[in-house]
Parts: sequence; structure tokens; C-alpha cells
Amino acid sequence: MENEIKQAYLNYFENYALRKWERTLESFSTSFNMIGTGVDEFSPSNQNSIELFKREFAQAPDAFPYQFKVLKAFPLSSDVAYVMGLVDMKFLLPTGDFEYANNRTTAIMRKENGEWKLVHGHWSQPAEQQLEGESVPLSAVLKQNLELKNQLLLKQQELENQNIQLREMNQSLSKLFSIVAHDLKSPFNAFLGITDLMLMNFDEDFENKEYFQLRLQLLNDLAHNLYDLTENLLNWAKLNSKAIEPKYRTIPIDSLIQKQVNILRPIWQKKRIRIFENVPNELMLSTDPDMLSVVIRNLLSNAIKFSYPEGEIRIDVEQNEKSYTISIADKGVGMTTEQLQKLFNDYQSSRGTENEKGIGIGLVTCKELIDKLKGSVNVLSEPNKGTTVNVVIPVE
Repeated sequence: MENEIKQAYLNYFENYALRKWERTLESFSTSFNMIGTGVDEFSPSNQNSIELFKREFAQAPDAFPYQFKVLKAFPLSSDVAYVMGLVDMKFLLPTGDFEYANNRTTAIMRKENGEWKLVHGHWSQPAEQQLEGESVPLSAVLKQNLELKNQLLLKQQELENQNIQLREMNQSLSKLFSIVAHDLKSPFNAFLGITDLMLMNFDEDFENKEYFQLRLQLLNDLAHNLYDLTENLLNWAKLNSKAIEPKYRTIPIDSLIQKQVNILRPIWQKKRIRIFENVPNELMLSTDPDMLSVVIRNLLSNAIKFSYPEGEIRIDVEQNEKSYTISIADKGVGMTTEQLQKLFNDYQSSRGTENEKGIGIGLVTCKELIDKLKGSVNVLSEPNKGTTVNVVIPVE
């Protein structure tokens, strides 16, 4: 029943955000009334409530993006329910964009003729951002635009300081390229060698399907290695040039992890590996999603690399008052105590269970990114029993 109520509310909100006027009205009971975000948005009658909605649609006519952080439904009886949510919105106003962060919304819903309708809605936002007669903060946007102009002046000074930082970046990049130059040449030479061979034998083997299939598979594998190498190289370069700083956002952790699993799908499916995910739905995490994605992708890639064909990998997420723990566990080759001690100390590399070659900077990159997120990482492993990597991210 809760899911049915939530879905009805989400359908209303989607039509509201897309500015579909007639579809929005269909979600309202004929006795609908509201308390809105504007200073004067209080209406005990249906008609006045509709007029306030019309005013908002006129002041902000374009569809806008939104993201629910929390949405809960509480049935009060078989046909009456209470809904509460926390949502981020970004209105696209004629005078500029304006973001509503943590907008609190509640509603009373009633089942009428088999459908859940809004009987009462309450939207809560700091009133000082809006003036009377505004359903959206038009005056606040104008003020914000003025502040942005002042910030541009400060940015000019920052650009001058960045010229000094560029010299430091060049020194770091020179060191970086001297470390990875050999690793870049090797896969490129292999890639070019296979293409040369295919071109040399093209006329002779043109109709040989197995010949081309085998070599295309090799090219595909090498392309993945080149991509991984380039991606890790860029991440490592940014870290050592002091170009990366965390940019925190609140995101659903299950969605982030699922995306990384999908990115690596061709690799783990090729080895016939099964991946089990134990990640709570709607668990929100405040972090830098780009940094955390690199970490998850690298650790999962390693788990796949060192898992045996038809093996298993588990991804678990747990939360307590102080932190979130993301665990990636495989049942692969494992590591000795000596290997564990050197794991984050240098740019070592070893081959996987199907002779996959690594580039040796993935785990070091992960450790540096986790440090920037003020987190920690620990690794548990035994030879021939597998490895478990635990990433602990503090609650912000």
C-alpha cells in the first residue's frame, strides 16, 4: 500500500516538474487546498489553490530537474495517507537558475474512485528568499546574479595565482610520464602489431571467420587495457598536480555501485563470474561521486582480474552512526602477508587468473582518492582463499 501511495505522489510530482498542467490537475482532489513556499501562498479553497499553481507555472514555465532524497508514505486508514519527502529542485527562471535544496514537502492523500489524490499539500522553504506575490524567488535570483558578478572579479585574482600552480603541475607531470612511459608503449605496440598482421594477411584470410573473430577479440581486450591505462593515468596525474579536490553531493550509493558493475559487465561476463550485491535501497551517501566511482571501479576490476572463471564476488554496504563501509570480496587467488604489506607502497603489478595484465597504479590511486575523502581502506586476504577490501567513508 505504501508503494502505491508513493507512486501516486511521484506521478503527480513528475507532471508538476514537467509543467504538464492538465496532468497535474488530475492528481488533485476536488477539495484540494495548500500551503506553498511563497509568503502569501495559503489557500483553504480548491479554486484559490489552483490559482496559486497557475501563478507559479507562469513565473517559472519551463520544466525543471529534481531529485528526491527521502520519500515516505504513512497510511492512516484504508483510504487516507500522509506523505512526507525531502527533494532538491532547480527552477529555470527567465532571470536565471535558482536551486531549492532540501525542500520539505508533505501531503494528505485520499483514495477516490480507486485512485490516490492530493487533498492537502504543504511545501516548506525559507521565506526570506521570496517576496509577496512570488511563487518562485525571482528577486533572490537577481541578487544572486549580482553576487556572481562580484565573484568574477575574485576569479581574476585566482587565475593569476594559478599561473604559479601550473609550473608545479608541469614538474609533477614530468615525473608521472617517466613512470608510465614504458607501460604505455607496450600495449600500443601489441595493438599495432595485431592490426599490421591482419592487414598483411587480409586477402589470404578474408573469408576465414575464425581468424578475424580471434584477432578482433584480442583487439577488444587490448582496447580495454588501453582505456583502463589512460583513465588511471589521468586520475593519477590530477592527484599529483593537486588538481582534484572533493566536490560533495548526496547520492544513492546503490545506483553508483550498479553503474560500475555495468561498466565492467563485458569483463566479468567473459569470465562467467557471478556478482552478488547487498546494498540497501535508497541509502544516501554524501561524497564526491566521481572519486568514489574511480575507487569502486578499480577495486571491482581487481576482484574480477584475480577471480577464477565461474567465481563469485560480493559487494556489501553497511552503515552506522559514524561511517559507511563498502566491502568488495572475491574468492580468487588471494595474497600473502608480504604482498599485503607492499600493496599501497609502490606501483607493483601482477597478472590475473587468465593472464590479464595490470598497469600497477590502480590501488595507489584508490588509496589517494580515499584519503582525500577522509576515509580509510583495509585489505584482508589469504592465498587461494580470496581477498576482501573494506572502504570506510565517514558520515558527513
